[in-house]
Amino acid sequence: MLKKSLGIGLLCMMGHAYGADIVVTTTEDIVKDDKECSLREAIEYVNRGLVKKGYMGCGGENSTANILLTDKNTYSLNKHVEIKKSLNIKSVDEDSNVVTDRNRVQGLHNARIKMNGKDNIFRILSGDDFVSATFKELDLEGCAQLNCALEGGLVYNKGKATFEFSKLTQGNASKGGAIYNAGIFGNYVGTVEIRNSLMIENEATEGAVLFSEHPSFSIQQSVIRKNKTIASNSVNIFTKAPFTASTSEDLQAGTARIVSSTLVQNTGSVLNLVDGIIANNLTIVDNQGTGVILQAPFAKAYLANSIILKNRQDCTIGNDKSLIQNNLTSASCGNGIDDAPNQIYKGVQLIATKDGSSQGSCLSLRDNKLSELCPFETAENTFLGYMRPRILLNYGTINGSPIVNTGVPKVSENTLSCESADQRGTNRSFNNEECDRGAIEITVPTSGQLTGQDLKAGETAKFSIAKFLGDSDLIPKEECNSIIGKNPNNEPWQDGCMRIVQTKTPSKGSTQIDIHGNLIYTPDSAWHGADIFEVQVVTSSTRFNVSKPYLPITTQIVQEPDNKMEDKAVKTSGGSLGLFGILGLISLIGLRRLRKD
Repeated sequence: MLKKSLGIGLLCMMGHAYGADIVVTTTEDIVKDDKECSLREAIEYVNRGLVKKGYMGCGGENSTANILLTDKNTYSLNKHVEIKKSLNIKSVDEDSNVVTDRNRVQGLHNARIKMNGKDNIFRILSGDDFVSATFKELDLEGCAQLNCALEGGLVYNKGKATFEFSKLTQGNASKGGAIYNAGIFGNYVGTVEIRNSLMIENEATEGAVLFSEHPSFSIQQSVIRKNKTIASNSVNIFTKAPFTASTSEDLQAGTARIVSSTLVQNTGSVLNLVDGIIANNLTIVDNQGTGVILQAPFAKAYLANSIILKNRQDCTIGNDKSLIQNNLTSASCGNGIDDAPNQIYKGVQLIATKDGSSQGSCLSLRDNKLSELCPFETAENTFLGYMRPRILLNYGTINGSPIVNTGVPKVSENTLSCESADQRGTNRSFNNEECDRGAIEITVPTSGQLTGQDLKAGETAKFSIAKFLGDSDLIPKEECNSIIGKNPNNEPWQDGCMRIVQTKTPSKGSTQIDIHGNLIYTPDSAWHGADIFEVQVVTSSTRFNVSKPYLPITTQIVQEPDNKMEDKAVKTSGGSLGLFGILGLISLIGLRRLRKD
């Protein structure tokens, strides 16, 4: 029963918190006239027009088309569910009364919808009315078999499908491993919107991530990783281009957009750029296939402000007049437009790992001085990973980077500006000439938040300041004399050219740091109280501020004596306390029986 039902208590709580939303109360795929509401029953209730009497335990008077699933639960489906009316399906926290008050990272606590049969999960089917379906904070997991469905391994969309903070994985189809997007039907066009989401480990003959019959989709601030398209003439994000000279007159660039996203470690070509598509601020790196196939003969497509490198081949150019501009790439992508030409990468190893791959740990500036990118990494307590640009020591100024501050002014109507925000939601510079190529906009903090540790006497504190460094690296100690000068304490520099500045207490210990930002603090005695100071370090970005190269991080170490006193007032068993407890329990039982009588 515990596995099947989420419980009446949860139902009551969620009903109170979310009013007339439809609460799914069982994780099983059932259709039964009982008090339980399954996901299939909830969707069918919406399809039936939200009738006042409800349907199979779902809904009732004044119900909305919002369907609520509980965080981290797995909802099983044995066959696909048809969506014929507009609805929203989202994950909510069972311990919270208001969704917006959840103190958590979106995407990390998603409810999971798993296809157990050999089928896709959802089919969005517009009829007389256009159907819009939004999926928020959900993991959609396909059948993980060969050809879960012919079209759309996870979702077949003949309407508008929107995904936010969601993970789409294990979809497998002939066309559209994750999503198949229908083209024009009646007066409508199928549309897909993907925001802040992860598309991973989907597979298809054509279009492992998306097969779209028309350039009508939007992918932004997302990660597309480890997907596999088999057909050599297809790509992972595939768009058919049924345009002729006569139909191209009404076609505008921007009917489809893929922006501020990372596309890495995919097998097969990644993207075909046809007329109608804008591709901007992308990191397309380390894919086993062509990064971008350029095939926009009517000059209604853009490829701009992106990093396209270390793919089997970065670009393939067919019958194409795409407006290519300001990318960091190889010669295979061409020179770009005159107003904003591409920059051809001349380096030897792009990624700072031992073998140059996009997986592994990012090497320090001591161990690797020349690579422009860190490998793909998903940091702790984050949903989407990315490839961080590095600011190298051989840059005389920040403008020496081929990634940072490499935007171009909008000198003509054909010049495409950077996106307003990067993959992480970081706002880019208002001055377009100072924005960064690729999916990530470098951040340079001016100060760190409070850090430190509580200790018992005789212990040492071990903690890290890496999270306070923004997108920068610590300066190796060997470089400090040339950047800062001689250590005023007449001691050898530590990494980061670290210095300790006492702020509210005298010094009560010593601090050591390594190149990765790991600190060890050793108290000088068994004192009781706090040692409050600033750890000040120089990073690869702050070093350019000659007057203020140090990044201050407030640090507090609290030390207490080890409490070895035994508390004799508390007993766990036996003695008079146990006897009185038993007598009290017997009295309560007797009182309850008297009340029943």
